[in-house]
Amino acid sequence: MPMLYLAPMEELTGYVFRNVQNRHFGGVDKYFTPFISPDNRITKTRSFRELIPENNVGLNVVPQLLTNDSDQFYEGASLIASLGYKEININFGCPSNTVAAKRKGSGILRDPELMDRFLDGVFCGSSSILIDHPDIRISAKMRVGYNDTSDLDRVLPVMARYPFFEITVHPRLKKDMYNGKPRMDMFDRVCENLSTDIVYNGDIFSADEHTKISDMLSEKAAGYKCTISAVMIGRGAVSDPGIFRQIRTGRETTRGELYDFLSDLFETYKAENGAGNALAKLKEVWTYASAFITDERERSRTLKSIIKSRTEAEYKDAITVARFL
Repeated sequence: MPMLYLAPMEELTGYVFRNVQNRHFGGVDKYFTPFISPDNRITKTRSFRELIPENNVGLNVVPQLLTNDSDQFYEGASLIASLGYKEININFGCPSNTVAAKRKGSGILRDPELMDRFLDGVFCGSSSILIDHPDIRISAKMRVGYNDTSDLDRVLPVMARYPFFEITVHPRLKKDMYNGKPRMDMFDRVCENLSTDIVYNGDIFSADEHTKISDMLSEKAAGYKCTISAVMIGRGAVSDPGIFRQIRTGRETTRGELYDFLSDLFETYKAENGAGNALAKLKEVWTYASAFITDERERSRTLKSIIKSRTEAEYKDAITVARFL
């Protein structure tokens, strides 16, 4: 079975989430940090907490950098290497308008020339991180285009020129955001043209969906130039943090387990950053986790009461009700 990765999701799957997930369920081969912008302020921002080794003890964590500047990449990568990490992931997938407007994240997919210059500096330039740290592995996470399916035809030759350790592909365009079905025909085109190990990412919300995707990819393997090395799960893992365990063992997440996980998550955020921050974080998590409430009316009502809660006591009252729905 391909390995299982937890996707980087800004404000959601940071070091607190991944530690609590591992404590309760585990089953993840590799965790990716939400993207970090590598500049000279990195050690003074909250992003640095993602990199501190003591925040990632016992976890296989890959820092993800968001930049289109090879000198900035070198600065961030040097810090990451000094902390003992052996892999760095480049973000070519973030669909945020603010990010993409700067030709970062998925925005660089509309400018293959810029991508080529950037990657040449990362892998081959005089300030390449590989000169100082030849053992560092460089991977990437990408979408399959910006606004048009033809973008991929211009991007693939660029990606093929460089020795990526692994490439995660979310088969949507930037304009798709997270809407519509994954464009599997475009995922196939990536796999037919790149020999690098490929990771599938997109719309896996259950163990059954993982099985369907894995079976489909296995059937297509003979026509692929690549190997499918892993499957990455993001939103599905926030909805059900036990999904990795279920995929491996068949053991489903119980309502009590999910409640205990969410309670621990709140308390851990609270210990790290205070109750106000914990409340804000858990409200966002609950927009996904409330999926376990099967009755649509009750789910909407409960989520509304959680979102409206202003104090820790109000929040805990709301989730106590949710536990028994």
